[in-house]
Amino acid sequence: MTERYLIPSVVHACEVFRLLASRDRGMTMQELEASLNLPRTTVFRLLRTLVSEEMLEKRGKVYFSGANLMQLGLQIIHSDRMQQMAIPHIQRLALRTGHTAHLAVPNHGKALIVEVFDSPNPLMVSKRPGVEAQMHCSSTGKVFLAFLYYDNLELLLSEHPMEKHTPFTITNMQDLKKELNRVRALGYAVDEREYNENVRCVAVPVRNSLGTVVASVGITAPAAVFPKSAVPKVAEMVKEAARGIYKDAYQLDRVSSS
Repeated sequence: MTERYLIPSVVHACEVFRLLASRDRGMTMQELEASLNLPRTTVFRLLRTLVSEEMLEKRGKVYFSGANLMQLGLQIIHSDRMQQMAIPHIQRLALRTGHTAHLAVPNHGKALIVEVFDSPNPLMVSKRPGVEAQMHCSSTGKVFLAFLYYDNLELLLSEHPMEKHTPFTITNMQDLKKELNRVRALGYAVDEREYNENVRCVAVPVRNSLGTVVASVGITAPAAVFPKSAVPKVAEMVKEAARGIYKDAYQLDRVSSS
């Protein structure tokens, strides 16, 4: 396609998306201006428009990919190799535990549910694919806070305040850090009836072949049938599922690179 058919503003927006996709810590307006080699007023208007459309998210002076952009990418996430490899492990986890199993990915301040396999139990207590969960009171979210965002908790939670959902919800930084240190020590996180007073959840990190946490796998169940005493045993089953996903990912990466 010849350049005369291209729309410059759309091209620049795509360049912004590509730049931010390569920077986990986001970029400031000054950094984007230098990378794009565009006038400051043009960059300012472009960023304001993308933030308004929620294609970008601004935290302080730093820009990140936004919620709507992530939602548009959900279809791609559904075809993602990691997710496809995770599906049989999630299904087995649900059957072994008797509880609903799910896979989630970090979505700039929230946990995005991308796969769910329902429990044989007819009581539906799990969120559906495409739904986002707050991080401070969900087991999957705590996994990401503990292993991905621990060093930037204040910044992240200033943009996503800790809302109180039940009497058990953690709503202050001191208690949250104590909880996240426990997550890091045990290797799994628990939603101890913090999002829904009648629901208990457990989740563990899923790592890629580089050891980076890229997802979280977990189970959700009514507290009445999933007592607190059963958490350690169930957590080991969830860890086994996460190890299976990692093993498949590592083997596939090794075959692809050979």
